[in-house]
Amino acid sequence: MEEAISVSGPTVGVEEEFLLVDPVTGVAVNRADEVVAVARQVFGLDLEHELTGTQVEVNTSVCRDADQVRRELLGLRRTVALAAREAGCRAVAVGAPPLGDTTGTITHGVRYRRIAREFGALAGQQLICGCHVHVAVPDRETAVQVCNHVRPWLPVLGAVTANSPFSGGADTGFASWRSMVWSRWPVSGPPPVFASWQHYEALCDMMLSAGTVLDPAMVYWDVRPSARWPTVEVRVADVAAGIDDVVLLAALVRALVTQAVADVRRGVPPVPVPAETLRQACWRAARDGLAGGALDVLSGQLVPLRRQLDDLVSRLTPVLQANGDLPSVRRGLRVLDRDGCGADRQRRAHRDGGVEALLGLVEVGEARTRSPRGVVEVKSFAEVDLSNCDELERRCARAVDAGAEEVVLDLSEVRFFGSSGITALARIRALGLERRVPISVVASEAVARVLRATAMVTLLPLHVPPEMPLRRRDDGRGLTAGRAPRRCAAAPGRGSTRW
Repeated sequence: MEEAISVSGPTVGVEEEFLLVDPVTGVAVNRADEVVAVARQVFGLDLEHELTGTQVEVNTSVCRDADQVRRELLGLRRTVALAAREAGCRAVAVGAPPLGDTTGTITHGVRYRRIAREFGALAGQQLICGCHVHVAVPDRETAVQVCNHVRPWLPVLGAVTANSPFSGGADTGFASWRSMVWSRWPVSGPPPVFASWQHYEALCDMMLSAGTVLDPAMVYWDVRPSARWPTVEVRVADVAAGIDDVVLLAALVRALVTQAVADVRRGVPPVPVPAETLRQACWRAARDGLAGGALDVLSGQLVPLRRQLDDLVSRLTPVLQANGDLPSVRRGLRVLDRDGCGADRQRRAHRDGGVEALLGLVEVGEARTRSPRGVVEVKSFAEVDLSNCDELERRCARAVDAGAEEVVLDLSEVRFFGSSGITALARIRALGLERRVPISVVASEAVARVLRATAMVTLLPLHVPPEMPLRRRDDGRGLTAGRAPRRCAAAPGRGSTRW
């Protein structure tokens, strides 16, 4: 590259939307108010409401790199899972509701009610969940030019994160059905090329005058200058079932924006892709996902989508190295090579294990939110006190030294957890931060109460195994669900990678 890029790179933030479903049937339920209240009162986490009462949103802080995004999302997802469980439902990371009705009840609030009045049935149909990545930019003029540089790569980003093949109990034939539902809004999909910030504002003013948007936040293009923050926001992705997918997306978007800012400063023009060509490419990516053919926006020819992804990573490798995100990208690519995109995994899970396996795959906070390989479990003692906490630390350190991609500290059978254990956990967390290895905790409810009381739950992602796992089935009439016989706490669950 002709211009050096800052070794630190721009800051990045991620927003994820989750669907709330009945714990037995897997059908979307209107429990957002309860989940938001529990998250705030019990866990001290402020969740965001969404357009319908069956969705909640989490936001990371302003992150320095992809590793911080990973750590924060692991903690946020675990907390959402616990809050949903307390509220009598489950949170799932899926782009569209795989089971039941696909319309939702509009959330209370002046803005959402106005959207419902102005857009009618379209508003209630938005029972879909996406993932948005924000990357800091220096000013508004740079922001619109960065959008011009990023837009040709929107189909690739959408295909990589496609995670909504099912809707309303049927396979839609698309990898990202969410994208199809979202495209019904009058201002959505890939944006036009912007001549300047003034041009962008003029377009927004025109849409406001026409009533096709009610405020700047309804400019739903797949990449846009943020309506609230000094960032460029990429909105093309489904919410991902796996943490590795989200981190891969965040790292790629961060690198794209980093490179685009450098190109804008050097006067390098964006690739001239007509809006209609780009829209066709996005449609193709939404249908086929990672495994299909991609429309090359320059030649107009179909090429393997994976080749386009490889080209993107190759172009961005120097930037990814400078940003410190290349290891996260390589890890995410390994997962894609092994498992496919989220839509591939959902179809395979349903084919092999029915609805139980499908919903288990996308449930927030479960073991499937991590890479199934490279996770090392460290089993704890029945009692953690001054006599053995050093050994607990050594076990975690040995796992890290052995090359674990993630360490899970299993405290599920601990009967006594003393203050020395809290101190040991703090040192274990510091080890994970230093070595950039995510460390999470599985604990019984009794130990979890201790961790919450000491605020340790905000520092280490925590998962509490359910008292009664659920078994879902496919009875041949579509995607359905049923209750399993009672089993003892922390009994091995079907499809689990840890217990």
